Parts: sequence; structure tokens; C-alpha cells
Amino acid sequence: MTSQRTTREISVPTARPTAPQLWTAGLIANLVTCAGVCAGYALSSPLYGSKDEVAHADHAYQLWHGTLISVGDPMRMPQVWGYTLPFDWTGQHPPLFYLLLAPVVGPLTDAGHLLAAGMAARGISAVITCLVVAAVMWTTRQIVPGRPEVSIAAGLVTALSPALTRLGGIVFNDNLFVLWATLLVGQTVWLLRHGPRTRGLVLFGLYAAAALGTRLPGVVFIGLCATTLGLVWIFTGPRRDWAGVLRLGVAVVLAVAVNAWFFLRNFRDTGNWSGMQTDLVGKPGGPLHAREVRPVLDVATDPDIWRQLLIPPALQQHVTIGAVLTVVPLVLGLIVGFRVLSRSRRDLVRVATALLLLALTAVIVGIQLRYAAGGGGAYWRYLVPLTIVTSLLTAIGLTARPRLAGPAVAVWAAAAYAVFAAHVAPPNPAGGDLATAPVFQSAAWVATGIAGVAAAVGVATVLLVAVARSR
Repeated sequence: MTSQRTTREISVPTARPTAPQLWTAGLIANLVTCAGVCAGYALSSPLYGSKDEVAHADHAYQLWHGTLISVGDPMRMPQVWGYTLPFDWTGQHPPLFYLLLAPVVGPLTDAGHLLAAGMAARGISAVITCLVVAAVMWTTRQIVPGRPEVSIAAGLVTALSPALTRLGGIVFNDNLFVLWATLLVGQTVWLLRHGPRTRGLVLFGLYAAAALGTRLPGVVFIGLCATTLGLVWIFTGPRRDWAGVLRLGVAVVLAVAVNAWFFLRNFRDTGNWSGMQTDLVGKPGGPLHAREVRPVLDVATDPDIWRQLLIPPALQQHVTIGAVLTVVPLVLGLIVGFRVLSRSRRDLVRVATALLLLALTAVIVGIQLRYAAGGGGAYWRYLVPLTIVTSLLTAIGLTARPRLAGPAVAVWAAAAYAVFAAHVAPPNPAGGDLATAPVFQSAAWVATGIAGVAAAVGVATVLLVAVARSR
């Protein structure tokens, strides 16, 4: 009897992990992947090897000493590596990002720990980028609640994004804006599903204020997200929810009011809200040196412009690989998305969300083309605010067939990881008129290995969730 009971106890099947447990495992794996990739870039790239990185760090340093700079103000941060700049050109950006950096960059720089100050600032950028991964997964879950494998895949795509993670390994303010923009879109979808609840509107207002306090394009996200909510609450449902629209309006007005002082300052100093000084076009040593003004139509029909916008520098030398990693999954996801949307035309949330994402894409791309036509650069990083769109569509494309989702995501992740590892490998790029800062190659390889293991776990969670759904 004892032997039989022991046999029965041993043969009891082990409980399989639940979908929420797998989603949590996928979240952790994606966060570790992102941290490893950002660290790999940060540790293998010489500090201040980019002119913009120097300007952003100097902005934070001057803010620590009580100076809110304007474009054209002299540099004051002590330097021994990288580029020296004739003036700082980041003064048109609101101060939120620099407020986060200042308590770290300022004291360390003043104490003479210049390398530690710069690397700590890069560490903050990496943490922000990891938060973007979590925000993408949460927002994707709001948009596609019935397919958890899509949100896990979207998080992995974000964690291995050559564009986003490269910015996560240097000192740039782009990813902080991506974080707030992504959360704002996710909160909009949440409000579409649950109505104008107070908690949701408060979060909407906070994300809106933070987005506008980081970069001016926050106006685009705030305007389109609020317009979507207002139109849905007024023109759909059994009654027009004017009270909800009024409360939404209050949240938006407060978010704008908190930041209005800075953009009024920009207008006073430069004559425009963005703070962009058009007299910098052609100014020696400046960010707009050797650039020209062109008609918008010429820019919109220039293949080189689209190559620069859609393919990050890590893939510029391998345009075919870049197209396969970026454009192909996007197109496939777009096709699948349209098919799903056509079958659920009566699903108000889906239709409103799709139109919102389409409008955001059109406006952000249009702004970038206009900026390039006015003498600005066609930079791939100016499209990273659309990370939620690109990661969502890529994930939908890779997981279009649940039984093939695991292999498809594995192949994509392996290719993206190979591109990252090749970038980390020596020789490391050097730039600037000063000495080249030291790199930490061994530590970079450790971070690369950790990212690879975590990415494999992320792929496994996509596979397990997709297989469970296909049964």
C-alpha cells in the first residue's frame, strides 16, 4: 500500500505556469535584456564621443549650478575627453531630463570624477530605457488584451531595438520622452475602455505634463490623445459625457500650464515656441553647420531621407538586414492589424486606438520631414517617440501565427542580438578633438552575455504563451 501511494504521489503532474506568471517572467527577462544591451553600448563606447552627448551633460551640469541655459550659451562643464563645443545647443529643451541628471552629474564633476559623472549619467539613461520596455508591454496589453504573447514580444523587440537601446547607452533625452509618450498612449486606451475615471484622468494629466516637460512634441501626443478621448465620449454611447470631457480638459490645461513658462521663454528668446534658432543654420561648429533649406516635397521624395529615418546607424552598413529587421515585420504587422480591424469594425476601442496610432505616426513623420526641409537633420532618433507603434506592429507581425510565434521571434531576436554584439566588438569608435575616454570592454562582454541569456528566456516565454493559446 505504501509503495502504491508513493507511486501515485510521484506520478502527479507538476502544475504548469499560468499566463500571468509567464507574462511576469517575460517582463523580467525583457528588462534584463534591455539593461544588458544598454550597458553593452555604454561600456564599449568612449564617453562624449558624440557632440550631442556633451551638450546634454553640460546642460545638466549648468542646471546643478543654478543656470537654466539657452541655445548659444557657452559651455561650462570641465572636459578632458571627446568633443569641445563652441556653445551649448540643447537649451531649447524643457528641464525635466536635466533635473534627473543634475544631482548626479553636478557633484561628481565638481569632485573631479569626470568619468564617473558621465558614466553615471549613462546609467540613468539605461534605467529610463528599461522603463520604456515596461511601458511598451503595459500599453500593448491595453491595446491587445487578449494576446499576452504580443505584449511580451513587443517588450523584447523594444529591448533589442538598435535605435532605442543605443540611445539608452549614451546621454540623450529622447528615451525619457518616449517613456511618457508611451504611457500617455496606454492611459488613453485605458480611459477608452473604462471611461473618465478620476484615477485614470489624474495619470493622464501627469503623463501629459511630464511629456511636455521633456520635449515639445509632447504637444502632439497630448493633443491627439485628448482629442480621441473627447470625440469618443461626446459622439458615442447612449449619452454625451460632457462632464468627462470637462475633467479631461482640466487635466490637459493643468499639464500645459505647468510647462507654459518654459515655452514662453523660448518664444521670448527666439521668436518661436520650439526655441529653434534658424540663424544657427550654417554657423561653424554648430549642429546645423553645412545644412541647407529645401522644399518639403524634395525631402519627402528623397530615398536617403527615408533610409536615415527608418534604419538606425548600427544597420546603415547592412541596409538589407536593416530592412528585414525593421520594415518587413512592420509591414506584416500592418497587414495583420488591418485584417483584424476590418473584422471588428464595431469594436469602438480598437477603431479609436488604430486611428490614434495612425494620426500620431502621420503627424510625427510630417514634423520630421518639415524639420529636415528647414535645415535640420533627418535623424532616426526623431522617430523613436513612435516606439509603441513600431514595437506593437513588429510584435503583431512576428506572432501572426501562434504556432510559429516562438520560432519567428527567436529568428528576429537572434538577428537583432547579432547586430548589437557586432557593435560592441572592437574596434570601438572614437571621436572628438580631445583624448578618447577609456572603455570597459570586458564588462561590456559580460553585459552582452547577460542580455543574450535574458533574451533567450524572453523568447521562451513568447513560445510558451503562444503555444498555450493555440491549444
